[in-house]
Amino acid sequence: IAIRDSTRAVTASGDLPRYIDEFTVPTPNAAPLAITVDRHGAVWFTESNVSKVGRFDPSTNSFSEYSIPGVGDMWGITIDQNGYVWFTQYSGRGSVNPGGSIMAGGQGRLGRLDAATGNVSFVDIPTVGSFPFRIIADRENRIWFTELLGNRTGVYDQTTEKLTEYEVSKGLSGPADLAFDQDGMLWFTESFDRKVVRFNPQTGESTEFSFGSQVFSPVGISIDNQGHVWVADHAGNWIAEFNPQTQTIIRYPTHMIQGDLTIPNGLLIDDEGRVWFSEHVGNAIGYFDPRSQSMIEFSIPTGPISTVLWIALAPNGDVWFTEWSSNKIGVVHADRSVPISLQSSQKQLQLEPGKEASVSIDVKTARDIGGNGVLEYSWGTYNPREVSVSFSPQNPSLVGLADVAVQAKLKISESTKSGNYTLGLGIEVGAVRVWTMVQAQVVPPTSTSSSQPLLAFVAIPILALVGLGGLLFVRRAHRKPSA
Repeated sequence: IAIRDSTRAVTASGDLPRYIDEFTVPTPNAAPLAITVDRHGAVWFTESNVSKVGRFDPSTNSFSEYSIPGVGDMWGITIDQNGYVWFTQYSGRGSVNPGGSIMAGGQGRLGRLDAATGNVSFVDIPTVGSFPFRIIADRENRIWFTELLGNRTGVYDQTTEKLTEYEVSKGLSGPADLAFDQDGMLWFTESFDRKVVRFNPQTGESTEFSFGSQVFSPVGISIDNQGHVWVADHAGNWIAEFNPQTQTIIRYPTHMIQGDLTIPNGLLIDDEGRVWFSEHVGNAIGYFDPRSQSMIEFSIPTGPISTVLWIALAPNGDVWFTEWSSNKIGVVHADRSVPISLQSSQKQLQLEPGKEASVSIDVKTARDIGGNGVLEYSWGTYNPREVSVSFSPQNPSLVGLADVAVQAKLKISESTKSGNYTLGLGIEVGAVRVWTMVQAQVVPPTSTSSSQPLLAFVAIPILALVGLGGLLFVRRAHRKPSA
C-alpha cells in the first residue's frame, strides 16, 4: 500500500521526456490482450474481441491485421524459431471484460499463423473446458502452454505433431503464466492456489512451492540469472521475489491510487536484470532494479484505467504493452533515462512498534525539472495504517540541478506484528514515480528504543510478512503425461 500527500506535483508537461507512446488499434473495440515482439522488432498482439492477430511496425508506425477463424478469448501469443506466430484461443468466453466470468465447457486450441501467406492452422486441446491461457516456445521449438481451467500444462511437439498434457494438481489451481529458467526448467504460476511450480520437461517431474499468505494470486512470472523467481501478485499491491534455495519471499510494493490496489499482472526481466511489470488497476508500467533496490513507475497517459495486462520486451530494450479497454498498444522507451534519483541513508532498519525512527533521503536531479515533487511512501502489506511517515520538506523544489536533503520520520503502530517488511520511500514528479526500498524488521517492544540499522540483517531470511517463519511448503510429484 502506498500513501501520499494530497498536494499534486507541480511540474510542466515538458519538464521530463515522454516515456510512453500509445497507438490506437485500427479495428474498434478489438480488445488487444496478449503481446510479443519478434527478433526484427515487430510487435504482435491478439485482438481478443474480434478474433484477429495484429502486427505493428515501429519503424513506420503502421498496423497490419490478420483474421482468425472462430470466436474466443486469446490470452497468449508467442513466436517460434521459424517465425510462425502461435496463440491460444478458447471458445467458452463468458464476458468481454477480462475480469468477468469465463464459461466452463468451451473448446480450447492452439493457433498458428503464417504471416507470409496468412494461413492459419489449429491444434485442438483434448481436455474440454481447458481455457488455454499463456504460451511459450522452448529451445527445441516445442510449444508449451497452460490451461487455466483445465488444471494442466501442455506441450505440442511440431516435429512429431503430438500434443501432451500434464495434470498439475487435483484441485483447481489456475495455471497461468509460464517461463523457462537458464537450466531449461519450466516454471508456471498457479493463480488460484498461491503457488509456483517447477517442471522438468525431460522427466515430467514437478516441484510445487506454496506461497501461503505471502502472495495471493501469482500471475506473471520470470526467473533471473540467480535462479530467483519473480511473480506479479494480481491480488496485491506488489511484485514478489522468491528464492527457491532458501524458500524465502520479499514483497516490493508499488504506489496506490485512492485506496485501491494496483494489482500487477504481467512481468518480465530485461537484459539488465530489471524486473518490469504492468499494473492492471494502477494504470502504470514499472520496473524494479534489484541491484540498486530502486523502482520506477511510468503512468500510462490514457486513464484512469486502460486495463493494461501483458507486456513484452523488444530487442532494443523497449517494453510494449496492451491496453485492453482503451483499444491501444503502447511502448515504454527504455533508453529515455529518468533524471531523478533517491538514496536512503539506511537500507535496513530495525523498528519497534509505537516508537519513531528517522531516515535521511537524498533527492538528486540530473537536469532542471522546473517544479516540485511530492514525497510519498509505500508499505508491503494490506494495512497502510501499520506505518506512518512524514517528510521534511514534503514538496521539495526540483528547479536547477537539485540536491535536496529530506528527513523522513516513521512510526510503526503498536498493533504491527513482528516480522520483515519492505518500506518504499518515493517521489512523484508528473507521470513518473521514483522509489528507493528499505528492508525493515519489526521487533517486539523492549525497554529501550531500537531504531538503529540492523547489522545482522543479511543473515536473517527476509520475508514480507511474519507468519511463514522463513519456510514454504514444498511438494514433489511425478506427473504422468496424458495424451
